[in-house]
Amino acid sequence: MARVNRSADCGNSPKNKMAEDIVVALETRDIEFLSTLLDSEATWNYVGGTVTTAEAILDHVGALNAPASVMIDRVMSHGKVGAVNGDAARGKSEQRFCHVIEFTSAKCNQVCRIESYAG
Repeated sequence: MARVNRSADCGNSPKNKMAEDIVVALETRDIEFLSTLLDSEATWNYVGGTVTTAEAILDHVGALNAPASVMIDRVMSHGKVGAVNGDAARGKSEQRFCHVIEFTSAKCNQVCRIESYAG
């Protein structure tokens, strides 16, 4: 299981916490948690491709290697969108990431699109 250092940006914001929880699940490959939140027609755009449907996203995430650790730097949310950035340690290297999450409504309880950037 990956070590996770969370942001201080989520203290009083349930939307920020939800966005952070989703990104932690995405980065640590927690498909069980993600399966409860993805709309059936969700889309994930990431560096190198696009995956459509919740089932395909879960299959793709499940096939990826989990990092040793994840550190969340910042979390922001507004309306139906949340953004989370940080870095993940994989082997001897660290990879920066930013995930922008679009929810189906302002309740932020179901994800319809994820845009992921890594460098």
